Amino acid sequence: MKKVNSQSRQEFLLALVLVVAAVGTRLLFAAVGMHNFNAVYGATIFAGACLTRHKWGYLVPFVAMLISDAFLGFYDAGQMSVVYASFAVMLLIGTLYAKKPSLLAFTGVTIGGSVAFFLLTNFALWPFYTQYPHTWGGIVESYTLALPFFKNTFASTMLFSAILFGGYEAAKVFVTKKIVVAG
Repeated sequence: MKKVNSQSRQEFLLALVLVVAAVGTRLLFAAVGMHNFNAVYGATIFAGACLTRHKWGYLVPFVAMLISDAFLGFYDAGQMSVVYASFAVMLLIGTLYAKKPSLLAFTGVTIGGSVAFFLLTNFALWPFYTQYPHTWGGIVESYTLALPFFKNTFASTMLFSAILFGGYEAAKVFVTKKIVVAG
């Protein structure tokens, strides 16, 4: 039997907390009509930044979405695949933070993740579905009507990313100080 190292166990537990937070907030805010306001976006970017060396980071957005979709209701498979693929892009954007962590990198990945999700998911509605005309005006209409959802996506990505990254950085400082004081 393979022994699980301490770092892998810690990353698994962190991934589990991220999934629980993402599912809980998605269900809670959907129940009160705040669609696209949840921790899934921030948890995805955070997982990309902090859990990419292990398999757990890759599972966070997909497990969270599958569980919450099971409660909220699955929808068109084509749309779901675009949404899930957009989370994969957000996860990859999160890895950019890990390369050189800074406030600028944090701002870039959170804004970039939100914008990428908005652009990808709404563009996909335009050519593959008939709810918008397949014209320039149709793509503009697709993005325009999605702006209220983008507002929620952007606000929740910034909020939950700040909580996750800030908490993580604070915990690193606290644990380091505790070790120095104890040592």
